[in-house]
Amino acid sequence: MNQLTRTDDALQRPSYDRSDRFYIENGEWFYLTREQIPIGPYASQQEAEDGLNAYIDYMQVEAE
Repeated sequence: MNQLTRTDDALQRPSYDRSDRFYIENGEWFYLTREQIPIGPYASQQEAEDGLNAYIDYMQVEAE
């Protein structure tokens, strides 16, 4: 029986370019989660990036 390890699993997942997650609509910034859920609005791209980093940190804690 062949078991996947976390390393094997990570290699099989597609990599995401974070810059592709950000967009502006009606002058407000948003980001997309991996599930393609839009999160926002934010006043600036930097605030959206900070929001994405906070979201990723939260999701990693929840996964533990």
